[in-house]
Amino acid sequence: MDRPVRVAILDHTAQLGGVELALVRLMDTLAERDDVDARVILFADGPLVGRLRERGHAVEVLPLDEGIGTTTREQAAGLRTAARSAVGAAPFVRRLARRLRELDVDVVHTTTLKADVLGVPAARLARRPLVWHVHDRIAPDYLPGPLVRLMRHVATWGPQRVVANSRATGATLPGVEVTVAHPGLVPAQIRPEPRPRPADPVVGLLGRISPTKGQLELVRAAAQVVRRHPEVTFRIIGSPMFGHEKYEGEIRREIERLGLGGRVELVGFTDDPVAELDAMTVAVHASPVPEPYGQVVAEAMARGVPVVGTDAGGVPEIVTGGPAPVGWLVPPGDVDALAAAITSALDDPDEAERRGASGWKRARTDLGIGPITDTIVGVWREVAGLLGTSTHPRPRVAIAHDYLTQRGGAERVVLAMLEAFPDTTVHTTLYDPEGTFPEFRDVDIRVSPLNRVGPLRRHHRAALPFLPFASSALRIDADLVIASSSGWAHGFPTTGQTLVYCHAPARWLYQSERYLGGDPRRSPTGLALLALRTPLRRWDRRAAARSDAYLANSHVVAERIHDAYGIDAEVLAPPFAVDTTGPEEPVPEVADWRDHHLVVSRLLPYKNVDRIIEAFRDLPERLLVVGAGPMLEQLRAAAPDNVAVVTDLTDAQMRWAYAHCRALVAASHEDFGLTPLEAGAFGKPTLALRAGGYLDTVREGVTGAFFEAPTAGAIRATVVANCTRDWDPQAIRSHVDNFSLDRFVERLRDAAQRLLTETT
Repeated sequence: MDRPVRVAILDHTAQLGGVELALVRLMDTLAERDDVDARVILFADGPLVGRLRERGHAVEVLPLDEGIGTTTREQAAGLRTAARSAVGAAPFVRRLARRLRELDVDVVHTTTLKADVLGVPAARLARRPLVWHVHDRIAPDYLPGPLVRLMRHVATWGPQRVVANSRATGATLPGVEVTVAHPGLVPAQIRPEPRPRPADPVVGLLGRISPTKGQLELVRAAAQVVRRHPEVTFRIIGSPMFGHEKYEGEIRREIERLGLGGRVELVGFTDDPVAELDAMTVAVHASPVPEPYGQVVAEAMARGVPVVGTDAGGVPEIVTGGPAPVGWLVPPGDVDALAAAITSALDDPDEAERRGASGWKRARTDLGIGPITDTIVGVWREVAGLLGTSTHPRPRVAIAHDYLTQRGGAERVVLAMLEAFPDTTVHTTLYDPEGTFPEFRDVDIRVSPLNRVGPLRRHHRAALPFLPFASSALRIDADLVIASSSGWAHGFPTTGQTLVYCHAPARWLYQSERYLGGDPRRSPTGLALLALRTPLRRWDRRAAARSDAYLANSHVVAERIHDAYGIDAEVLAPPFAVDTTGPEEPVPEVADWRDHHLVVSRLLPYKNVDRIIEAFRDLPERLLVVGAGPMLEQLRAAAPDNVAVVTDLTDAQMRWAYAHCRALVAASHEDFGLTPLEAGAFGKPTLALRAGGYLDTVREGVTGAFFEAPTAGAIRATVVANCTRDWDPQAIRSHVDNFSLDRFVERLRDAAQRLLTETT
C-alpha cells in the first residue's frame, strides 16, 4: 500500500478569516484519512493556532518579521516596499526551507498570496514540490496592478501545480494549468432538515470588513429597503483585517448620514456564524468587484437561507446550475439592483423560502467537502510522485482522436480530455495546426504516415479510403486509451484498455443519406461510399467489439451505439465553456444589425441550413449564418436580402453575434448540439429541431422551443410564433451551467478509474 503523503500547509496569518476557517475544515477532513499526514506552519501567532490545536491538528508557528507580515497588498505593490520586504524576508525563507527539510515533507502547500510568494524560494531551497492554493482573483479589479503582474508571472514557473477555489479565480491566471477545488462544507455546517421561517425580518451580511465585501453598498441599499419595510433589521457581521479599519469608520459614518442607526447594526466578529445565518431572512453577498468564490453564499445555502448575491466571480458557480433558483443575482456595485432584490425577497417570503430550500438541497448534494478533499489530495500525490509505487505504477493514459483538422465540438472535447489528463500524448491520423485550435500546438501530437500527404491534411474527407489502414497502423503503447471517436479513433490498436467517447457511430456508414443530404447513388461521393460501406462496416464493428467501454455524448447517440454495435453506453455530455465577458466586435457585413436570428453551423447538407434560409425568405426578421463548408457559395447565392452568410469570424465577432441575436436557429439532426449552449451562455434561447442531441441541450419552454421537421414551413412557423416571446436569460444560463468542464473532467476520470480498476 502507498504510504501517506506528507504535506506542510503554509499560511502567513493566524487570524480567523475565510481562508483560515476553510483550512480548519480541510484539516478536520484530512484527519479522517490514512493517506495524508498534514501539518500547518503559520507565520504568526493568533486565534487560528488555538483553533487547530484544540482539534488535535499538528500546527507550529515560524514567526515572520511583523513589518513584512502586516504589509498590505497596496503597500506590497510599491517598488520600494517590495524590495525591502524581499531583503527582509531572506532569513525567514532560509529558516522555513530548513524546517521543511527537517520535517521531510513531500509537498509544500501555500494558501495565501504572501505564503505563495515566500513559498517559492523556500520550497526550492528545500527541494520540495510546491502547490499554490489560490483563493484570490489575480486581477486588477481585485488586487493592485503590480501585484497582479507579479503573481501571474511567478505562477507560470514557481509552483508545480495551482489549485484555485473557483473557475473564476483560475481564469485570472492565463497560461497556467489550474485544478478547481471549491471550498467544501463539512456536515456540521449543513442543516439536517429544512429550516423554519425566522420570526423577525433580518437581512445579514457575513464576512470580514473590507471594500471588496460590499458592506458600504449594503448600507446604501438598506436606505431604500427600509422605506418599504421599516420593520427589517440589517446585521453586518465581521471585523476589519489587513488594514481596513478606516473602511469600517466609513461604514459607520454612512449609517449615521443615512439615518439608519436604529436599523443597521455592526455586530463585529462572531465565533458562531451558523447562529447568525439561522436568524437571517435573507443573506446578502454584496461584493462590488467579482469575488473569487463567495464562501458565505455556500454557507447560507447550507442553512436554507435565501441569498442575494452578485452575478460575478465565483458566486454564479454556487448559485446557478440546479433545477430551481436558489437566490437572486445582481450586478456587482449596483446599489439599486441590490435594494430591489432584497425588497423582492421580503415582499414574497414564500418565494424566498422556496429559493432557500432549493439552495439547501443543492448544498447537501453538491457542496460537501469530501470530493474537494479528494481533488486536493490527488494533486498532492501527483506532484509528490506517490500516485503509484514500483509494484503499482501510475497508469499510462493516451488520447486518440480521428483527425485534428477542424475547429469543431469534437476537437473541443479533446481539449477538455487534456484538462482531465494533462501531459498525455494525443494520437490522430491527420493534424493540421492551421485548421484546428491553436491550443494543440502545446500538445505532444502523434500522427499516422498519412499526415505526410499535405492535401489530405487540408481535405480529410478525401482520405476516406485510406483511413482504415492509417488507423490500424496507429499502435498506441498505453495502459488506457481514451478514444474521441466519430469513426476512426476507436480502431487505433493499443497495448492496454480502450475507453471510447463516441460522438456518433460513423454517419457515412449508418446514416449515409442524411450525411450526404440525399440519395447516395446520385453523387460520385455517395457511390464511393456505397462501394466502401460493407468492408468499412466490418472494420468499424470489429473495432467497437475490441473496445472495453463506451461513453456517449447524448442519449440519442447512446441509442445509435446500441443499434450499430449492441453496446450499452453511459451518457456523458461534452463540456461547455465560452467566454461571454471578452471584447465584442461587430461583424462587418451586418454591423448595424441587432435582434437578428442566428445560425452557427458547418455548411454541410445534413445541417439543413438551406431550409432555414428559405424559412426567412420574405420575413421581416433578419438571419445571420456563421459557418464554413462545401455549401458556402451555394448558400450565399441563394440567400435573400435579409440573410447574410459569413465565415471565419474572430472570437470577438462571435461574441457580438451571440450577444445581439434574438434567438439561435438549429435544424440539423445533431448528435449532441453544442450551439444551443453557446447561445444560452449569453442568455439567448434556441429554436431547434425536435430530434437528436437538441433533446438534451434545449429545455422546452425554458431555454427554447422546438419545431417538428426540418422544413422551411415548420421553421418559419416557430420563428414567427416566438418573435415576441420574453425569455428569462438567467434561467437559460442556469441550464447551461449543468454542462460545465468540471463535471465532465470529474466524470471522465471516474469512468477511466473504474475501467482500470476492473482490469487490475
